[in-house]
Amino acid sequence: MRREFVGYTVRQLKGIPREQFVNELGDFTESLDLKYSTSQKRSWGDCYDYLLQEFRNTTKYDDSFLLFEYCLPFTNYRRPDVIMLFEGTVLVLEFKRKDISLDQDVDQLRGYLNFLRRYHDETHKMHYDVKGALILTTSNENHIQPCNGFSLVKGRGLHSLLEDQNFGGILDRASSFAWAESGYEPSQNVLKATFNMFLKDDLSMIKNISEHELQNILRELYELTVEPHNKKRLIFLTGVPGAGKTLALLHTLYQLNHKNFNAVFLTGNGPLEKVLSYLLTNASIGAEGDSLIKGVLAYKKAYFNRNSKQPFENSKIPATILFDEAQRAWNEKTMGASYGMSEPELILKVQGAAAEQRGYTNVVASIGFGQSIYRGEEDEFETWVKVIEKPEYYDWEIYAPSMLKGKLSHIPNVTYLEDLHLDTSIRANFIDTSLFIEAVLDANVKVAREEYRKLREQGYFIHMVDNLASARSYLEGHARNTGDKFYGLISSSNMIIKEHQSDLGNVRMIQQSDSKETIGKWYTKNSSELNAIATEFVCQGLELNIPVLYFGGDFLMENSRWKVMPTKKYEHPDKTIRNIYRVLFSRGRIGLFIFIPKSKSSEETVKFFKTIGI
Repeated sequence: MRREFVGYTVRQLKGIPREQFVNELGDFTESLDLKYSTSQKRSWGDCYDYLLQEFRNTTKYDDSFLLFEYCLPFTNYRRPDVIMLFEGTVLVLEFKRKDISLDQDVDQLRGYLNFLRRYHDETHKMHYDVKGALILTTSNENHIQPCNGFSLVKGRGLHSLLEDQNFGGILDRASSFAWAESGYEPSQNVLKATFNMFLKDDLSMIKNISEHELQNILRELYELTVEPHNKKRLIFLTGVPGAGKTLALLHTLYQLNHKNFNAVFLTGNGPLEKVLSYLLTNASIGAEGDSLIKGVLAYKKAYFNRNSKQPFENSKIPATILFDEAQRAWNEKTMGASYGMSEPELILKVQGAAAEQRGYTNVVASIGFGQSIYRGEEDEFETWVKVIEKPEYYDWEIYAPSMLKGKLSHIPNVTYLEDLHLDTSIRANFIDTSLFIEAVLDANVKVAREEYRKLREQGYFIHMVDNLASARSYLEGHARNTGDKFYGLISSSNMIIKEHQSDLGNVRMIQQSDSKETIGKWYTKNSSELNAIATEFVCQGLELNIPVLYFGGDFLMENSRWKVMPTKKYEHPDKTIRNIYRVLFSRGRIGLFIFIPKSKSSEETVKFFKTIGI
């Protein structure tokens, strides 16, 4: 059972000391592997004081069950402060130790309310109304202000709000627990709007290829996943960078969800998750990009009980998982003792439980080689092999392209299908840049020169500059002539940005931890301003028409070989830095700028690229 909250009746709350209450919320937060601050402890104490004051002189609500820090299902532990449940209403209480509300306070509360209305299965089933109150605990005004979609309670007033509004009778403890254990289920309106947006809208940022050009792989995935069966299926999809693996999974996702919610697009690539969610969100039509686009962390938290090391019981698990960039799945060491297994094994355990619920399950895992850039991902596909070679997973049907036969030949129940491999990069208008990139990474001048000649003949250009003004001048001229402003700065995350301000100006580094809006707007609107730079973590899985790749000092030529000089610790530094630059070199659709600032240490690198013909 899912027990991700701290619950008390009002009567119980009245009977426990303030310090015990704060400590129990702290222990609960730590049990989620989350940290909390002294400020957070003060906020919990403030919430306790406020509630006791409001309920001190009445016993009417003593049996009301309060859910503190309730974790919204299938999220990265988004937690409203308090939820009160009535027979017809879910009331969300968000406390702020202040006397004036800010826009972000209102947005936070509305986000919780919208989630419960759109994605909370039990709320849908029981037809609960969802209401909210933003409570400013230090205000001296003591009155209730109706707002658009919620109530603003200034100072004392929660008790009056409960008395004045008809929320229904108090929901009993058993029903409250049933509500709290609800699964994640997008409303049909949200699914339909997002599905229509994906099919009909101009989403050239991600749909730079037509369905027709992916017809073989889409047909194969449709037959294996959308058409009914009663099996447990694990399907590996491989391809070179930019071959369309992500788009193939997205097409399959929306085919699977055309009628019913039974599939989720899963990625460990946080920026990709945010950009896809941003691109597929349109509030005016009700489309919600994050309805089906989820991170691996949220999946683990929603469906896997770390205490029992088993899936949560009675948790409604999606029938199909479309796992993009599955080579990035964490190994057992990185997952740690709290999980006790690798991410691939966790996913197969959870989806095995889904098969027991639904009679079937599918896991589609797209694999790209040579792109592991995080610690814990170095094993790439081997992490999956170590799981499926265990006898307890022999009841899974496995489908894979023949290029994986050497790694899977010892495993029974594998069917090889040629259409499960995409061998041509479509990122650069069907111009395959992979051979050129590999020659560059191998410092093979002869092969790189020949491959670059072929790229130029096909219309793909690469220019080298030693200052930002030159790149800006070219790109702004290109934008005036073509209307194409889809370009931006990218670099290795090993670059220490403050050391490069003389070359880049006052740019900020876009981080993978930035918000969906920040990353989405940079990718779709702001990158051409060249005042922010995205690292490999942010641009992996995405592309620009013309990226400007800045060499920040961690990968330079010395004595005709690449010298790796990371500023961060890696288990395999040479391999990881090469993977980082494999990702960075392959971000361009129509061309690439290589930006190498003037310095004594970079002279051989500049000479290397000039010798190639750049």
